Amino acid sequence: MTSRRLVTLLLAAAALLHPVVATAATDGPSEPPPSAPATGVPAEVSDWFAEEGGDAVADLGEELTLGPARRVATWNEAYVAGEEPEVPATPVQEWVAAAVRRGAEAPEAVGVVRAGAADGSLQLLDVTEDAELAAALHEVPSGTVVIRDDTVEGWFGLLDGEVWPLTEGARSVLQGSLPAEVFQEFLAAWRGEAPPAAVPSTTEDDGGTLSPLIPIGVIVLAGAGVAILLLRQYRQADSRIAADVHAGMAPPPEDGDGDGDGPRQERPEG
Repeated sequence: MTSRRLVTLLLAAAALLHPVVATAATDGPSEPPPSAPATGVPAEVSDWFAEEGGDAVADLGEELTLGPARRVATWNEAYVAGEEPEVPATPVQEWVAAAVRRGAEAPEAVGVVRAGAADGSLQLLDVTEDAELAAALHEVPSGTVVIRDDTVEGWFGLLDGEVWPLTEGARSVLQGSLPAEVFQEFLAAWRGEAPPAAVPSTTEDDGGTLSPLIPIGVIVLAGAGVAILLLRQYRQADSRIAADVHAGMAPPPEDGDGDGDGPRQERPEG
């Protein structure tokens, strides 16, 4: 395993364990700026939401307005299978818009209108009181790909190669934001697919640089060596103490067996 791949896997693991680590590891838009009018939406879709959207959200309350319609995407099957990391999502014939109540201080996200054009004509799919998704749709910047994931019952955002969760269901898989090629490994593993053979480099000129984990590895190995050395010295000292105790408890040698300096008794000649 190369050092670049090791760094990639560690960053991705940190994303699942702690949101602060995931956010600090990348420059992704974990807190996107206020929304701008969505681009790439067909005129007929915008017209439908402008004409039909008001009636659709009537049951959610009064004085509601719809935000810009945003096209929905789903994960690319090849991306989930560990291939094509540069194409994470595929657009579908579906659009969503946030229903917002304009307040004196700040707008209040109330719900979401979802429309689809499976048979060629745009039709209302559902209206939900999903304030969390509505707030996310209202805040994401223009150009964000909104990804619906029915497996986790959540929504993700994708912009400039960065993936981040929009709703609670998505946060069960990812905290903070990650590059799409890094998140691909976890999405594939989470769904039981094979991970990609190699994670592409995010830069072209980083091949000759050393991994930032190398100094950490050196420190860990040095610490392990010191610990082994101290343990060995402790065991040797313990063995010497045990030997001294054993020697102190042994009985003194007999007179006849020793080479003492005292006078030796002579045997009478017979």
